[in-house]
Amino acid sequence: MDQHLPNTAPEQISQTVNFLPKEPHLILNEKPKLGYFSRIFSGRMNRQNYIVGSTVFVLVPLICFLVIIFNILLSPSAFAMPYLNPANPGEIITPQVSIPSLLETPQNEIWTAIGILFFILSIPYLFSLQIKRLHDLNLTGWLWIINFLPLLFIKSMFSLTNLSKPDIWFLISNFVSLVSGIFSIYISLWPGTKESNKYGDPPIPRSNFLEDILGF
Repeated sequence: MDQHLPNTAPEQISQTVNFLPKEPHLILNEKPKLGYFSRIFSGRMNRQNYIVGSTVFVLVPLICFLVIIFNILLSPSAFAMPYLNPANPGEIITPQVSIPSLLETPQNEIWTAIGILFFILSIPYLFSLQIKRLHDLNLTGWLWIINFLPLLFIKSMFSLTNLSKPDIWFLISNFVSLVSGIFSIYISLWPGTKESNKYGDPPIPRSNFLEDILGF
């Protein structure tokens, strides 16, 4: 009977065992998935996505503002001319038109609400775009504070009641504004590091608004 048994080598038995289904096991090195807001502030972003995202988030409130200006210019009371008082022909009446009254029209209130709402919703994404772009340049995201230096400096300058040398303060404010402008141009146009840095791997060279900019 032994002569009818197949001659199975140990190597063949070992290969057969390797094909058998294995028991499920835990992957201990798997990284926990980050939350949404943690995810949009981590990683890197290329120049294309930064420019596209910044343009969209700034363009929508700007369009709302331009529509409001256009509605004001089309308002009949915006350019009301002085006229003679019918009750007293010698009296000239000059219409008093206030800017709040022109802004509080139903159409302008709607456009103002849309612009303010969109701007508030876009604030975290504007910070996200700049922080991730700084990460792409291998820089800390806290450098976004440079954008607000002109505002902080101007506010502190006007809070000083006695300026001994106003010309020097004016030159300093212009210099700070120039530095902030150069910084904005730098993070918009300067290429990121080609290799991996401490903030992650190089971003994918594409522009997907939902995934790359909104993080969905």
